[in-house]
Amino acid sequence: MEQRQSRLQGENNLVIRVSTMLTNLLLINFLTLLTCLPVITIGASLTAMHDCLQQILRKEDGYIARRFFKSFRSNFKQATLLWLPFLLIFSGVVADVIIMLTSPGLLPNYILIPAGVAGLLTLFIFQWLCPILARFSGSSGLVLRMTFLLATARFPRTVLMAATLVLPYFAARSILTLPLFLMFGISVPGMIGACLYRPVFRELEEEPEQENNRINV
Repeated sequence: MEQRQSRLQGENNLVIRVSTMLTNLLLINFLTLLTCLPVITIGASLTAMHDCLQQILRKEDGYIARRFFKSFRSNFKQATLLWLPFLLIFSGVVADVIIMLTSPGLLPNYILIPAGVAGLLTLFIFQWLCPILARFSGSSGLVLRMTFLLATARFPRTVLMAATLVLPYFAARSILTLPLFLMFGISVPGMIGACLYRPVFRELEEEPEQENNRINV
């Protein structure tokens, strides 16, 4: 009897945890989409999203919406300034894609191929920027250096993180799956990415402690 009760309690706890996670991801997705609409605020919006995702992974208590907007406001200036160069590059790549789809053959391969490579490399680098801003504080130059270093030093992880960003594309292709994108199309790939970069951040956070221990010894 006791075993059955404990099993039921465990199942109930699992249901509660899963429903809480889905509710939080749904709210984060909505807030991120809402604050991304001006486009220029995408950097601050994604930084706030990763701040909330990291809060969930650390199992910290707190209201998601309050945390999101607090992070959005506090990181708005720096995140926006750092996002603008990436916005220019992504805009050029999108423009090339639109021209390629609407007017095939208009742009030669010696333009399309470098543009595609530049866009992919920019994506590899940018996907580290907002998580770093959400977790660490420092000057814009330091954040950029850290972003470049992690994107290159942890390249396999970088590729896996980029692969998760393809998921929203498939979710938004059909009118039947579009609701899934509106509900979880940004937050779920973000959570998968957060699970991938979290061990790296934990290593970075442990390094100062290890150095202090060596000094004390």
